[in-house]
Amino acid sequence: MSQSESPIRTMFDVQRTAIKQSQQLFEQGLAAQRNVDAMALTGLEGQASLQRQQLEFAQAASHGYVSAAAALLPSDDTEAHRAIDETFDQLKATHAEFYDALERDLERDLNAATGLAEDVETALDEQTEQFLELTASIEEQTVENVDEFSSRLDEQLERTRELQTRLADQLERQTDDIEALLEQQADQIETFQQQLAEQTETGLQQIPVQGRDEPHTKIETDPEHTLEAIEGIDADVREELADAGIATIDDLTRAGADAVAEATDISEDRATEWIEQAEA
Repeated sequence: MSQSESPIRTMFDVQRTAIKQSQQLFEQGLAAQRNVDAMALTGLEGQASLQRQQLEFAQAASHGYVSAAAALLPSDDTEAHRAIDETFDQLKATHAEFYDALERDLERDLNAATGLAEDVETALDEQTEQFLELTASIEEQTVENVDEFSSRLDEQLERTRELQTRLADQLERQTDDIEALLEQQADQIETFQQQLAEQTETGLQQIPVQGRDEPHTKIETDPEHTLEAIEGIDADVREELADAGIATIDDLTRAGADAVAEATDISEDRATEWIEQAEA
């Protein structure tokens, strides 16, 4: 039994029980009425009204049962409602005929009234049995439709999960592609920055020394002519001077004090002392 079948069958069982109880109440009313008829006619009209209300209650309950069943899975329940109305119309007509005849003939022939009551019970039993068979058919169809709907819903959910998985995979691949593209662009930017730095350094080496007409560039010379012999010029200062095109003692003597001071961020007096040491 499927998960959807159990509550549906339970609902149908409850409705069948209610119908049977209504039938039993009606039959009990007929039996009681037969006893009352033997005693007096005073309560005949009230009893007929009560039993008609019971018929209407059973009819309303039957309509409610069919509507509840149809609500589980939308379908055309017009035929079922029509069958209910026809069945109970027949019962009501039989009931009315019974009480009309009972009122006319009870005093003359209680036995005839009793026989008619039995006919009513038989008719009620037959009609109720037919109706229960109809509801059993509706029950089976409803269970089948609900199971089919549940199966389709499960299939749709499975397709939805598969689609979500494919979308997640596609998003992951796109994310990887974007990360790879960003890394490539970062490498290109880094390469460009290195090339730009190299070009900038080359351009600075070709800038003429301020204060002289003759251009100078950063050159490699014999160690005996380097600036290491000048007191106060360490490796960092030599690198700053080389960037300005002052790499040898001769370059220092040709450079002006203002150019040396600007290249090394020192005072012109200190730069003049270095130049004098180079000329000595």
